Amino acid sequence: MRLFTLAISTTLVVPATNAQTSAPTANERLPQFEDYPVATIFQGTPAAPKIVTPQQRMYRTRIREGVSKGWGVVRDGKEQPGPNFAGHMIVVQWPCGAPCMMMAMVDAQTGDVYSPPISFDGIGSQSLALPLLTPELAVGRNPDVEFRQDSSLMVIRATPKQTQQHPSYTYYFLWQDGRWKLLRRILKEDEL
Repeated sequence: MRLFTLAISTTLVVPATNAQTSAPTANERLPQFEDYPVATIFQGTPAAPKIVTPQQRMYRTRIREGVSKGWGVVRDGKEQPGPNFAGHMIVVQWPCGAPCMMMAMVDAQTGDVYSPPISFDGIGSQSLALPLLTPELAVGRNPDVEFRQDSSLMVIRATPKQTQQHPSYTYYFLWQDGRWKLLRRILKEDEL
């Protein structure tokens, strides 16, 4: 029941009580894919992507071919067309340099196109470029992105600010009602 255009629909909800940055305590569990199952998996022909923003227009061929041909859409370890996240979302990823990764999400039911939950420009931005993962004293590399067809949880390991002094984090994002919700942010060295 979205009434806004696509440029507005990528709002990020970050509840202050849940967006923690500390390591989990001994009794506390990190979010798991199984904790956020989806009820159904979309079957059928996906809707054509609705290319709206200037950045989406710049990468329209990548996005459209991802939806129609499965290029950059990885599911079960191989590229193939169809939803690969949250039951009806098609996550399309493509390289843009060494290192560099772009990502767009397309709703197979509506064709709405969404940005990743975190990008090179920060959390909640409209950019399709993902931030790098910069290990200590090494050259940056593409971020680690994990998601599943049958879950609405996405886990991204990245360094949001590209300086050696800035730490890397693991982000736990939930896709819910057409928007991202940050569940946890854990410093990389604090991970268990």
